[in-house]
Amino acid sequence: MPDTALRKDVWLLDAREHDDAFEQYRKGCAHLFDITLQSPEATFFNSLVAHHLGPVVLAKCSGVPQRFERKLSHILIDGGDTVLVVVELEDSGWRGDYDGRAAGGHMGSIRLIDMARPYEMSTGSYRSLYVMFPRGLLDEQGDLDFHGLVVSEDGVSGRLLGAHVRTLAEVADRMTPDEAEAGARAMVALISGAITAHAAPATGDHRPVEKMLLASGRQFVERNLEDVELSPEAVRRHLGVSRSLLYKVFEPLGGVSAFIQGRRLDQAFDAILHDRAEQYTLGEIAYRHGFRSDAHFSRAFRGRFGVTPGRLRRVGEAARREGLSALERPDDVFTWLRGL
Repeated sequence: MPDTALRKDVWLLDAREHDDAFEQYRKGCAHLFDITLQSPEATFFNSLVAHHLGPVVLAKCSGVPQRFERKLSHILIDGGDTVLVVVELEDSGWRGDYDGRAAGGHMGSIRLIDMARPYEMSTGSYRSLYVMFPRGLLDEQGDLDFHGLVVSEDGVSGRLLGAHVRTLAEVADRMTPDEAEAGARAMVALISGAITAHAAPATGDHRPVEKMLLASGRQFVERNLEDVELSPEAVRRHLGVSRSLLYKVFEPLGGVSAFIQGRRLDQAFDAILHDRAEQYTLGEIAYRHGFRSDAHFSRAFRGRFGVTPGRLRRVGEAARREGLSALERPDDVFTWLRGL
């Protein structure tokens, strides 16, 4: 008989049983937060029981008073583009700052967190339900400013969402994978509805992490231009983000594919100029710079520089005398090429 049980993770730590319980907890959360205890370490405990409902994780958590701080460095290390929703099961008296938005809550409040943005939060002893899932499941609602948004269960959208999350937590141990998937879809739909009802359009630079991701992505591309396996997917895996976030990060540069191709063409330009003895054929240069088709290479090269690779090779000596380089002096290169 096939195993239809959901994946379940249990993490129980208690300082009364293990002297290093808090250290284990701190290290286990290090990629997500800096954690500061606000109670004696000898009284520390943490309980987490998580069920995997397809791409959605639903966890019941409890712990002692503490302070969480998620910095840009954590976001880059973590790399995921996820949304966290917290349903309070008791009045913990939490307070926080979510990238400039001050927020607080109590029993019956639901907190929405954009894990791609920094925040800090302090709480008393707490019992909560946590829902975490990829931002892509939200569709266009993922672009609204919901970071630190608090939705009251006194309202319609909050009551529907809170009741659904609580019910899923109660029956998770008895759910089949098909039931879990259906429940998760409904939960994300209710979260989307709450965001639509209560969140405002994002204004200003609410996503500073995108600048850091772009810098990291560009460095990765530059280091791997000669790798035949370099692709948008390779960049995505390196950054550990969703495809939608990858495309958004590279949008100012015309897209990740265009950026990779442009940098490869720049390198191919210089390779042709510096190949004085014509040691390599143009086809070999194209292949070394990620092009599998000579015709594609020639079209792309001409589209970027206004001259074919063959023409550049024929006038290469004049270009070398003038010290032109597509990498270092692009404006001079283009002006010179237009005069050929």
